[in-house]
Amino acid sequence: MEYIKCFWKYIDEETPVILFYEVNVNEERYVTRSIEVFSDRYIERLGEDEAFVSEAPCPTVEEINQMDEFKAVNITREEFEYIWSDYSQGYKDTLDFPMNG
Repeated sequence: MEYIKCFWKYIDEETPVILFYEVNVNEERYVTRSIEVFSDRYIERLGEDEAFVSEAPCPTVEEINQMDEFKAVNITREEFEYIWSDYSQGYKDTLDFPMNG
């Protein structure tokens, strides 16, 4: 598995500002679980009951970072699992879109 944290430039309150992906690299890069974080820090989890939550393979971090509206980094499984399991109180880390790096 590969784990990705992806910032999405703020569009509106109905669009997530951070996306977390659990990507099955052995199954054509389909997302098996994802976490959506909204500007009000509300967290929505996808993939608890589905085999895959994406209809198409997930791009690599390098491919995502070629789009101006996104900034992605690889994260550890532990970071993903922490957010997955501790979602009820909302997202606690920064929501700011990274400007550099």
